[in-house]
Amino acid sequence: MAAPIPSNVRLADDAANTGKRVRTDTRDVGGTVVHHHWFVPISSRAKKVFHYSPVLQAVQASAQDAVATGFFWMQNPAASIVDLIIRKLTLRFGTVNTLTSTEPRIVLARYTFTGTPSGAVTTPARRKSAEAPAADMRMAVTGMTVTLGATIASFLVPQMHAAGQFFGPPQQEWPSGGNDPFEDDDVVLAPGEGALLYQPDAGTASDPRDFTVDLRIEEVER
Repeated sequence: MAAPIPSNVRLADDAANTGKRVRTDTRDVGGTVVHHHWFVPISSRAKKVFHYSPVLQAVQASAQDAVATGFFWMQNPAASIVDLIIRKLTLRFGTVNTLTSTEPRIVLARYTFTGTPSGAVTTPARRKSAEAPAADMRMAVTGMTVTLGATIASFLVPQMHAAGQFFGPPQQEWPSGGNDPFEDDDVVLAPGEGALLYQPDAGTASDPRDFTVDLRIEEVER
């Protein structure tokens, strides 16, 4: 099959046209001056962007069940007029100088809920100061009856192998492959749905490990 041959089409002179202009740049291609159109990749949906970073979290000695115990419950209220898209979750772990012998998971999972949530809310950083969030990050499950759904992602809490050791392991991120340019692959939370973070496995007694959470959420038109 022969290689394609670049070409161009000559348009009528539109100097007198008073309509909207299309932005192009002009280049010499093989001795012929042509116009290349500009295409700016933007979202096809109206959206707002919020960054959540709650207080320092502690790895728990006892396992959590996500229904009554957990780290946070990100929720899209039942009366919401937007969908939530989870764009990025990052965990960074640290510890004090005490031996640990367990390697529990920290799990991000879907859930649905009923009731009137009243747990403490974490205020996000806004992409634009004028944008107000419709969703809530609740630090307690108070007021909600939660039905746990499928796991979205799991993070493994690093062990500490020797007493007196101090370490800062690499951060863990989900998704790990970068942003989806077509905005179709990430998890979408409809009204009445949410995503929670909890620890389904037991840690070490008086567990010395802790971690930070950074979560980026987009609220998009339905």
